Amino acid sequence: METLLFFFILSGAFCHVAWNILLKNSIDKILFTRSFTLIGSIILLPLLFFIEPLPHSAYPYLFLTLFIHVFYKFFLCKTYDNSGLSYGYPIARGSPSLIILFLTPYFLDQELNIQNKFSIIVLCAGILLLIFSEGKFKKINFKGLSYSLLVALTITLYTIVDSLGARASNVVSYLFTYFILDGFAFNLMSFVFLKKSYLTFNFIKNHFNSIFFASILSIYSYFPAVYGFSVSNVASVAALREVSILFASIYGVFFLKEKMGLVGFFSSLLIFAGAFLIKVYG
Repeated sequence: METLLFFFILSGAFCHVAWNILLKNSIDKILFTRSFTLIGSIILLPLLFFIEPLPHSAYPYLFLTLFIHVFYKFFLCKTYDNSGLSYGYPIARGSPSLIILFLTPYFLDQELNIQNKFSIIVLCAGILLLIFSEGKFKKINFKGLSYSLLVALTITLYTIVDSLGARASNVVSYLFTYFILDGFAFNLMSFVFLKKSYLTFNFIKNHFNSIFFASILSIYSYFPAVYGFSVSNVASVAALREVSILFASIYGVFFLKEKMGLVGFFSSLLIFAGAFLIKVYG
């Protein structure tokens, strides 16, 4: 993988975990998500007059990913309501990379060599070992695990859909159009199905700094990944993006005082090794 692309994806990974930390620390995760996605859509709305219109072939992917992302955000909020950052985040982000590895030849028409596969498996093994980072193999948070796996399922689906959508159109136009519509779509679905969750101006005003930064970080974080999907093999890009899990675990340990034992340390080494191998073998 080219060095510039490698670090571009890592920068997106860092921003991804940053907005997830803001979400995890929010007092109401659904309202916070409604707020930062809506602010992001409003900020980008004027760009509709300047970006290249999407070809008709890209619209099915765009509408499908908007639909999938609604469930992704809902399940992500429930994950953080029921588990710690260093537990739920690794499962949610690590599982899709392993699934995509096996689905790539069938859905994305990309063949991976043995070095690609080995690199991804090493990184994913490190990620999934973080499930047991507290060193208690018999103590598993099944509710948090269930929601994390649902997040993983939606990530797998939207990764495949967005890979196809980006290749069917201009990557920048596809992403900007998605983010312009995303906040309105999630708020509409929340209004219809989560009637007890009222978004008010006061909520946005009282938490504006966190909401604004989450908006900017979430928009930027996905650009490197989708660009990578369009120019490199999707499985490697998807796996490399999940180095954000390591950032999340470090934050969980040092700032949230979550535990990480010997297993957590070993998993971190595997993640570093996997990222290095992806850089070398791409």
